Amino acid sequence: MSDCCSTNTKEMVSETSVSEYCPSCKKKGKKVKIITLKAILKPSVLDSLNPNSEHFFCNLEGCDVVYFDTDKKTYSISEIKVPVFQKDDSLTVPICYCFDWTREKITQYVKDGLASKPLEHIKQNVKENRCGCEVNNPQGSCCMGNVTKFIKQLP
Repeated sequence: MSDCCSTNTKEMVSETSVSEYCPSCKKKGKKVKIITLKAILKPSVLDSLNPNSEHFFCNLEGCDVVYFDTDKKTYSISEIKVPVFQKDDSLTVPICYCFDWTREKITQYVKDGLASKPLEHIKQNVKENRCGCEVNNPQGSCCMGNVTKFIKQLP
């Protein structure tokens, strides 16, 4: 896998500045690599994927669209193999797809006074080059921001 969880600021800025707007909710999407769609879309919809288009991830909770491309082709929640953290508030949905850190599991660690453990575990595995965010996480990028935000909003 690439260094999707790296903190190279130059790489992060250029990746996030390339955006389009979701045809459904009009929110700016985040560009994702084709490998992410190939890994996350259900096999029944892969034949409609245009590998020559740029693809984007829509993270708006109330929007049914998960991915869209520059031709405004959309892929909805029902066409995705896994639940999407940003669009499903279930406790069993992963926040970290590579190492199975769910809302429920992280909440329990925080209750037990171990709030830093999930991030430490993820960081250690990233350091050991074990993450596979491009193929495991529907957003196609590192989850650490989502995990950190989730922990901070817990009571």
